[in-house]
Amino acid sequence: MEAISLRTDVFLLAHDDAGRLVGSEAGIGAGLAGATLIELLLANRVAVADGRLDVIDSALTGDEESDATLEAIAANTAPCGPRAWVSWISHGAYDRVAEQLYSAGVVRRSTGRRLGLLPVQRVRPALDEDLVRVRARVRYAIHGTQPPDAATAALCGLVRVLRLESSLLLSMPTSDLLLALERMSTANEITVRQVTNAVEAVITAATYR
Repeated sequence: MEAISLRTDVFLLAHDDAGRLVGSEAGIGAGLAGATLIELLLANRVAVADGRLDVIDSALTGDEESDATLEAIAANTAPCGPRAWVSWISHGAYDRVAEQLYSAGVVRRSTGRRLGLLPVQRVRPALDEDLVRVRARVRYAIHGTQPPDAATAALCGLVRVLRLESSLLLSMPTSDLLLALERMSTANEITVRQVTNAVEAVITAATYR
């Protein structure tokens, strides 16, 4: 089974308990792209300098999505920042990650019917405790007394911009929850926050396209 990653956490939270996608595939795809870039940043595999995203360690990670991203960034000669890369990686990201996690046994898929006619794909975690763990991780960050680790802070930021707060099942006003998620996300360094902001910008641009 695949090791749990920030991208996996975002994917799990992007579905409700019935397995339905929360939001659009395009929006979640942007979040998954952002998660991939953030993990590479936190692992010191890429860096942002002068607004440009560059590879600083091109060794393979063993993760197909991360390795393809590293390869693309390393091969690129134009000065592209986080927003351009989030936009590019997001295309087809939802389907790629869904297939990867299904093949790894992290999620299971089924097909239902909308209004008894239209086929709708449902995606649920293969192990319920995986989703419980992700929810608990964010809840602890919000209600705890210690600053969250970098990956959890990044997850909080992505949950906020993707508007996945309902998936946390927290009994607090939405406005307060969004403020708490934003506060947690500020624990990250500026380059990680730049990627989170890029995800939000890509989603906003797609909304008004």
